[in-house]
Amino acid sequence: MKFPSRSPFALFLVLAALLHASAQIVDPVTHASDLARAGKAKEAEEVLRSAVAQDPDSAALHGALGKLLFTEANYPDAVQELNQAEQLDADSREYNMLLAASLLGAKRDGVARNFLLAIEPRFTQYPEFHYSLGLAYYNMAQIAKSEEELQKAIQIDPKMDRANFLLAACLASEGEFAKASTTLRSLVRLHPDNAIYWSTLADTLRQQGPASRPEALRACHKALALKPHDPHSQFVMATILLDAKDYAGARTLLEHLEQVNPREMEAHVQLARVYARLGKENLAKQESHIAAELQKERAAERSSSSGAADGNPLEQR
Repeated sequence: MKFPSRSPFALFLVLAALLHASAQIVDPVTHASDLARAGKAKEAEEVLRSAVAQDPDSAALHGALGKLLFTEANYPDAVQELNQAEQLDADSREYNMLLAASLLGAKRDGVARNFLLAIEPRFTQYPEFHYSLGLAYYNMAQIAKSEEELQKAIQIDPKMDRANFLLAACLASEGEFAKASTTLRSLVRLHPDNAIYWSTLADTLRQQGPASRPEALRACHKALALKPHDPHSQFVMATILLDAKDYAGARTLLEHLEQVNPREMEAHVQLARVYARLGKENLAKQESHIAAELQKERAAERSSSSGAADGNPLEQR
């Protein structure tokens, strides 16, 4: 039986076909998100880069790609994409805050500070704004300004553990180890599975003096139980052992850390101390020389990163 070309049934078939075809079209942001959750970050990036090439004026696509790159710690590329997203949607809290975080991740602290100060009137009500500005100031060794911003973040959100943690770091940098330890004890009670909080508590207690060493050791053992191969926790343990004059134990940990990351200056500094205490003068001089060279490289990198603007619009803010 034949149906007229314009019959309701024929129109129904056309509509059904169109609906079926549209169902096969997957939103690139959703598709990339599914790929990322499945551990296929590179494939997700390819999907989003292809979509951005086809629609370069989409804030959502630039933002999604920037967020993915930020998650993958590709901070320079994340800055570029999130800058585009922010330019297209200047009032987006997500894009602006992620852009600031990416700048900080890329160690462009001065640019991050200038950017945050430029957008402050629109985002000062958010705790992550003050946290990021506080982190920028901390990285630039402007501790008083950092504390001021972190206090603002905590006032808005008292449970913001990142802000409390960084505030403790500020206090420790000023020699306020008892106050810093109090804050860190609260953090490990609230977040008992965070190895970094435990190891930082251990290091802060160590700096309070020999009386706090038993608690420092317990905190460091807790950190290592959570993350046995964590270099930071191992370094803190080595430092505690060095303070306790357990040079053999400290040497074992520091030599391991040196092999894992030969460019970690602090490990070479401490290892030079250990070798000197063990009477191995040649090894001590060798480690001191390596540490001095790494320190020069760091200074050169800092000088380079704080140099002239590179033409990026962000540098002009």
